[in-house]
Amino acid sequence: MMVQRSCRMNRRRTEDLPGPEGELESFAAATAGDSLRISAWTLVSRLTGVLRLAAVGAVLGPTLLGNTFQFTNSLPNLIYYGFLGGSLFSSLLVPVLASLDGSDRRAAERLAGGFLGVALGGLTLAALVAVLVGPLLLRLGALGTQDAAVGAAQEEVGRLLLALLIPQVLAYAVVGTSTAVMNAHRRFALAAAAPALENVGILVVLGLVAVLYRPTDRLDEVPLSELVVLGVGATAAVGIHAAVQWWGARRVGIVLVPAAGWRDPEVTALVRRAMPALGISGVTALQMLLVLVLANRVQGGVIAAQIGLTFSSVIVALGATPVALALLPRLSRFFVEDDRDGFQDAWLRGVALTFFVTVPAAAGFLVLARPLAEVVAVGRMGSSAGVQLVATMIPALAPGIIGWGLFQVLANAFYARKDTRTPLRSMVVQAATFLVLAISALVVDTAHVLVVLGLSFSAANTVGVCHLAVRLRAGSDRVSGRLGSSVRRVVGGTAVMAVPAWAITVLVPSWIGGRAGWWIALITATLVGAAVFLLLQAWWRAPELTWLTGGLARTRGRDDGDPG
Repeated sequence: MMVQRSCRMNRRRTEDLPGPEGELESFAAATAGDSLRISAWTLVSRLTGVLRLAAVGAVLGPTLLGNTFQFTNSLPNLIYYGFLGGSLFSSLLVPVLASLDGSDRRAAERLAGGFLGVALGGLTLAALVAVLVGPLLLRLGALGTQDAAVGAAQEEVGRLLLALLIPQVLAYAVVGTSTAVMNAHRRFALAAAAPALENVGILVVLGLVAVLYRPTDRLDEVPLSELVVLGVGATAAVGIHAAVQWWGARRVGIVLVPAAGWRDPEVTALVRRAMPALGISGVTALQMLLVLVLANRVQGGVIAAQIGLTFSSVIVALGATPVALALLPRLSRFFVEDDRDGFQDAWLRGVALTFFVTVPAAAGFLVLARPLAEVVAVGRMGSSAGVQLVATMIPALAPGIIGWGLFQVLANAFYARKDTRTPLRSMVVQAATFLVLAISALVVDTAHVLVVLGLSFSAANTVGVCHLAVRLRAGSDRVSGRLGSSVRRVVGGTAVMAVPAWAITVLVPSWIGGRAGWWIALITATLVGAAVFLLLQAWWRAPELTWLTGGLARTRGRDDGDPG
């Protein structure tokens, strides 16, 4: 008891506020501040990611080559995410490294290096399986929509591209480990910003393809040299990203060198504890993989599906992931100190912040789907068919943003308590729901494939987070009352916001023709909708807005000389 009391007193002195309530308010502002720093740099990366997808569509078009490149280039990232991303590095390796608190650099290097060694070994095996299976998945997804010769050509091109692209998974292992090291030291910016370098590199590669090669809709007419430029160039871009992240880890004092982690008892214990989290990441990746496989039934469908998933993930990355990352070290501390009230207040505030961002964003995508499609679908993807594919996918995925974001925050509350099995059970429920619903995409006509996939993904995300929330609420007091007022404010503000935003998207394009009209409608509707929502929240004195402004003040006031 004396140790716990001493820890709490030290924490209060650190926060520089008296009493429990002042500490929690300071905690909320600190969490919001870290979240804003992550969000700001993540925005840079995500915007370049949107440009990258737009460039894929513009250069390769709604074609089978576009589908094949986007699928094979996404597969290494999905493998990385399935084995190492999100839950594993951000939620399990971080608390272990954070517990060292910079006091034992050698121990941190040993744990991180050993884990990296284990990860590289596992990913090498996964990469070999992917090279064999990936092209077959493309052909399987397109059964019934293309003849045998075309399917065989796509499989052949996919196998070559995948052989060139699959080394990316090893680079992503370095990315994931380096990110965990930086997050454990509360250095978030570089980890969030570095993916922009990868996106810029792929933009350069696509620019070279556009200059050097003429467009074609037939896979058998694509030159071998074009495929090599696409594959080698994209892999080189990921290599640059990994090198920068490695440097970021070194900058906080951890030199990452792969080691034989399977010989280290602490590393093997961490790996065993990580297995349920691996299951969560793997199931999530499999859902996204299935979306891309089934989207291959439509020419350009993989690109449209990836654009829709990217827009959804932008909101999750900006509004949920930063909150989850900023919460995790604090939740872990509350749990270690057996501060149950602090733990509950922390995750409730995290949920409120996430809800505050994801709900209006989801409604915004429903309202702005057409302007977004008109703006993003350019070049060869700018045909009426290409625009319609994108405009179909964005609103179908929009409702799932809320569940997707909340799942990250709630799962981290369990990880902070060292419980990895409960989130896995909820993810299995989510995946089963998605599988049951998405299977209908095999029997509907091609015009409705993307609608079915998007709505299935959204419904499954909602079911999964509800399942997880029920288990977290067990034994918690004051949950409904604390969140009820927040939900009412956010939903009410979103409903009011949507009316003028929708009117702008209808009226402006009718007054101003061409792409300029869509750009003006998109920007104006976004600004007006955001202004209405924020003004209403300020009028209603929403605490979430206070936390965000307090966090922004903290971010501006930080003078530690560290951009990361």
